[in-house]
Amino acid sequence: MLLPYNNTNGNIEVQKQQLLTAIVQAKQDGLGNEEIIENIREALPDVMVSYAETVLQEIDFIAKLSRPVIEFNLEFLFQLIYESVIAGTNDEKILSICAEHCTLNQYEFVRYALEYIHVNRFPSQWEQNNIYQKMIDILSSSPIESLFEYIEAIKNIYLKQIGYKVVQENLYNLFLSNKETSYFTDLANKSRDNFIKNYCCRTAVLVARATGKPLDLKLTGDGSIILKEPKYLDRNTGANEIGTSQNLTMLQAGKLLVDTLEDFNINAKYVDAKNGPTFNRIRVKLGRGVSYKKVEDIGNDLVQQLGEELGLKFAPMVSVVPGGVVFDIPRLDRQFAYFRDHFTFDSEPDIHSVSIPGGVDVNGTYVEIPLYSDNVTHILGGGRTRGGKSQFEKAAILYLVRRYPPSVVRLALSDVKRVTFGKFDGLPHLVAPVARDAESTANLLDYLVEEMELRYQEFERHSSIETIAQYNLRFAPDFVMPRVICLIDECFDLLSDDNYCDRIETALMKLLAKAGGAGIHVLLYTQRPDKNVIDPLIRSNFPAKTAFVTTRPEDSCIILGDDKDKRAVYLLGYGDFLYKTTEVLRLQALYVADDEDPKYFQQLLLEAKNQNDPYTAWQSGLDFDEFVASLYGESNSKDIGKSKATAVTKTKQHKTDFEGSFNFKVQLDEEARNSILNLHQKGYQLDEIVKAVFNLSRQDGRSYKKFRNVVEDFLNSLKGGEEDDI
Repeated sequence: MLLPYNNTNGNIEVQKQQLLTAIVQAKQDGLGNEEIIENIREALPDVMVSYAETVLQEIDFIAKLSRPVIEFNLEFLFQLIYESVIAGTNDEKILSICAEHCTLNQYEFVRYALEYIHVNRFPSQWEQNNIYQKMIDILSSSPIESLFEYIEAIKNIYLKQIGYKVVQENLYNLFLSNKETSYFTDLANKSRDNFIKNYCCRTAVLVARATGKPLDLKLTGDGSIILKEPKYLDRNTGANEIGTSQNLTMLQAGKLLVDTLEDFNINAKYVDAKNGPTFNRIRVKLGRGVSYKKVEDIGNDLVQQLGEELGLKFAPMVSVVPGGVVFDIPRLDRQFAYFRDHFTFDSEPDIHSVSIPGGVDVNGTYVEIPLYSDNVTHILGGGRTRGGKSQFEKAAILYLVRRYPPSVVRLALSDVKRVTFGKFDGLPHLVAPVARDAESTANLLDYLVEEMELRYQEFERHSSIETIAQYNLRFAPDFVMPRVICLIDECFDLLSDDNYCDRIETALMKLLAKAGGAGIHVLLYTQRPDKNVIDPLIRSNFPAKTAFVTTRPEDSCIILGDDKDKRAVYLLGYGDFLYKTTEVLRLQALYVADDEDPKYFQQLLLEAKNQNDPYTAWQSGLDFDEFVASLYGESNSKDIGKSKATAVTKTKQHKTDFEGSFNFKVQLDEEARNSILNLHQKGYQLDEIVKAVFNLSRQDGRSYKKFRNVVEDFLNSLKGGEEDDI
């Protein structure tokens, strides 16, 4: 690699241009990024190495999009943009590249995606510490107005919260230094941030009351408020008065909302407001004769009308509640509900009331999900990536294994992603190892079906017993029939598998129809609750639903089981979800934080393994390994024809007959081969290639699977140097 001469006295821009030329030539010669950086690090100073890393990132970004302008997979595009932002590529460069290679609709998506990523991504601890130190440095060398400007330029809501805390601390220090009231009102006028304006005005009121000089601050739509009279002005109370006064603020927001509704010819009256960890809820009473449909889809209009006043960046969710209609206004300073803050596990568990954690409601009250209730039994859940499903699932499992001994609760887990439930392998609560593919999941579900039948046979032996609740009431605590919670993550992949989908569907239908009474509960989760993949018979047998944020309104309708309920699309992600049984609650799921606090997580797992189990569990006598062996004819009898007939073998035979009658062969012509090869060389994934060449997606079921296998075989044959004979 030919590098420019390291001239410390030369023009840096000229050297950068020479280095750019050398990098481009090296890429054309086939050198990898690591090799290029290594050569530059040996020959040039660190500033040029940093420049080279940025250039390589931009080249890679351009290369991934340097292909014919077609419809990109939006998830792929979002992930690519996110990685580029994290790597430090500036927005102008990303937009410039996308403007050249994307369609107009996709370019608009990129703009919104950039805004969303900057505002909502959770910064690393290093970045938070760096921002905090930067703010302290600004205060040490400049007036507080410079800090205001710095905070206003920050887009990320989590980094802004750090700035607000620094502002509150320094405003209180200024209050103690006997600054005049006018000083703080002037500061409020110099800031464009409504939160900082509020802090300054609150401090001005504190000064006025401390000096005995009343101050009347009129409301001008900038968010200023009048505080209640403080009882005393010690350091903690004073700082708290500056930082909080939500009731009056929400009263103003409620009245402003009602006035805006009047502008749309919607007569409404303000009722009350509540502050939740994720959102603030304003309740209004619609006038007589005003239909809910008039406000159901008004969210985007409210963003346009009240975006600045209420800090709205996304449309608020609108819902009907007893006594009115509520508008959920997202909080810029949203809070997380941590798992460890809600449980101590000191008390004895109630073996008759097995529950899992739900979350925290708008009142800050913890809500549990009672699996023993007839209104729950089985749960269907879904939502897009980063919606909070995995944390919800892990919170449920961690709570169950730590609260209840294995004689009371058993677990059956399926995780085709292979990363969500792997940490729970080895627990004594598991009826089988965590299933990691469609075959092992099918085996696990068939085992549960057989377990269910044996439990009902046990009920038959005792008169008047029909359910597990009745059984345990009669025999516990001397004898306990454990509940089995089957938790399946990413069921879309399982139900799209040609070889095992029929077995899985058949087992699920049987379990959902009968297993609840036998104490076997199915919790089914997916990112894409596609109506063509999840059979309506399966969906209709889930009495409880948990809907996390969805990308499409129709996904919300499918999860919640209501063709008109699109509310999940307005959720905020990161654990914000709707819990539906006989009513719908909006909750903030508990955050396990197993990556942030692994010691606490591992401590609970260790306690779960070693906890005292004072009960004697009922045993069906069905061993999982022996049962699976019998499915595949590996029992003592070698005569498969005489082996036990099960629903699984019948399903397999039916599956074979079906595929035989609808079998077809895919042949690739020269044009298709060239297209596949070109797209593969440009970085397309298998799913994207099948979509671009054959216009098929996962929704097309078996046809999609067939073509995907043909494309995969074709590409594998090229890697092996074999001639294509398809």
